[in-house]
Parts: sequence; structure tokens; C-alpha cells
Amino acid sequence: MGFFGALVLVPLIVAGLGIGPLPLHVVREDVAMGRLWRLPPYDDPPAIDVHVVWNPRAQVNRAEASLLRGLLEKIDQTPEAERIYA
Repeated sequence: MGFFGALVLVPLIVAGLGIGPLPLHVVREDVAMGRLWRLPPYDDPPAIDVHVVWNPRAQVNRAEASLLRGLLEKIDQTPEAERIYA
């Protein structure tokens, strides 16, 4: 699940339609306001890999190409240690 997928899921989970592994930075405010809460394990949560997947043969418009390019550049520029949430 990518960042935008998490943004779509948050309102559904807040509405009580399920649970899900969400990035901590995405739900920080919801946790602080009591709309969401962490489930155990609290101290050593399992790592969840997030992958960027796209079809390289797909024809995309300029906006889609720009979004993908920017996302991949940001990933390349961000050290792995800064992309891990604990």
C-alpha cells in the first residue's frame, strides 16, 4: 500500500470498517485525537514493505509521468533509515 492508498483507507478505518497497517506519520493526528489507536505489539511492530508498482508499458499523461518521476526521485534521494518508521 502506498501513501495515497493509506490516505484512502484512513477514513474507512476511522468509520469502523476495519483495521489496517498505516504509516505512523499519516495517522499521527488521528491517533492524537483518539479516532485511531495502535494495536499490539507496541514495542517491536512488524516491518511492512511498501512498494511502488507501475506498468512500464502503460501510456501515461504528463501529470502521471511527473508524479511517478517525482516519487522515484524522492525515494532515491531519501536514505533508507529515514524511510523506516518505528
